Amino acid sequence: MKRRHLVFINLIFMGFMLFSAGVVFQFMTGDKPLDTLTDLKSQKPIVVTTNTCSSQKALPLSGTQNPQLKKLAVYQEACHSYASGTMMTFVGIPLSSQDATTEADQAVTTLKTFATYKVRPLVIAEPTDYTTSDNVDMGQFASGAYTGYLNTMFSSMKSQGVTASEMGIWNPFPEANLPYWKNNLPQYFAPDVNLYISTMDKYFPGTQTSIMLNAATYQPTDFNWQNGDYESLLPYVKGITSHSIDYAGLEGFPWVPPQGGTGPILNAAEFLNPSIISETADYLGTKNIWLNTGTFSEKYALDPSQIAYVSPQQRQAVLTTIDQQAITLQQQGYHVAINMFAQNKSQSSEETDWSYWSNNAPFNSLATPVLTSFINKINQQHIDFWLFDQ
Repeated sequence: MKRRHLVFINLIFMGFMLFSAGVVFQFMTGDKPLDTLTDLKSQKPIVVTTNTCSSQKALPLSGTQNPQLKKLAVYQEACHSYASGTMMTFVGIPLSSQDATTEADQAVTTLKTFATYKVRPLVIAEPTDYTTSDNVDMGQFASGAYTGYLNTMFSSMKSQGVTASEMGIWNPFPEANLPYWKNNLPQYFAPDVNLYISTMDKYFPGTQTSIMLNAATYQPTDFNWQNGDYESLLPYVKGITSHSIDYAGLEGFPWVPPQGGTGPILNAAEFLNPSIISETADYLGTKNIWLNTGTFSEKYALDPSQIAYVSPQQRQAVLTTIDQQAITLQQQGYHVAINMFAQNKSQSSEETDWSYWSNNAPFNSLATPVLTSFINKINQQHIDFWLFDQ
């Protein structure tokens, strides 16, 4: 058989294959292959516009090398203005003198940088030694087992020139009613907080302080997220030194089941019940309340069989319910701040994307106007907007 005959036969064979594939594609999708190709060719990148979030001028953040402040600069770009002057950041609790020095050095760098750019840090002091990743036993901390290391950390920070005004707001032992931490029984929380705050106060008197608990309380070893109870937080805070805490924080997030499941929690009246935190604030003797919350675009991101998506419109609806709880608290005489947790954690064990855009490109995401409109709205309502992203 001549070569040209082979080529001709192969072309016929390939034509039949393409025709068959087209028939199957149209049967499975209901779309014609040529129409689909035309649609793909004609698709343009998403481009959105946003209004200003604030009447304040943007902070001068150009030149910063701090990853969080670089993120804040993108939020200001999306807002065409100032976005936030308070950003959440983290420190650990050291379990050795060497780790205390390491932790101090890292904290000093962050605090000094934030101060340079006039951003107030909301410092979450997790009961974890960041060098070893070992969790602090909250019962042993209450007995004073680690106080010496805490002294070493704070004294090192003071010797490097950190001032109380640069400290921002410090929040030790966050989410102590979640099953993350070691020996996080309710009776240890108040002694832990008292010891931490009094130790810090020796070096940085006048530093603003906070506690933050989750809206749903879990047994210390129960990791089933459907077993949380929205109940009073007084068993945790009773015994905290009167008027030693400036801010009462409540954490609560929406939730959706895996793909095909039922029973989502999308109303902040449930996951950020204002009566829980107002009772706590009254006990602590403070009128400052902050809500740690966020919305997500996808959950269970690492499992295609379970992944669940939330549209920008649904996120907007959730934010509306968050605003409603903040307004309820404001009408009761509290000064309220909302801290937006906005990091993309889809590739971590959390498998959740809390961000509103990707690749530092806010104008290529339909979720961006949802966030900027929310910031604008709460600014007009005199509710503070705080931020976590890194």
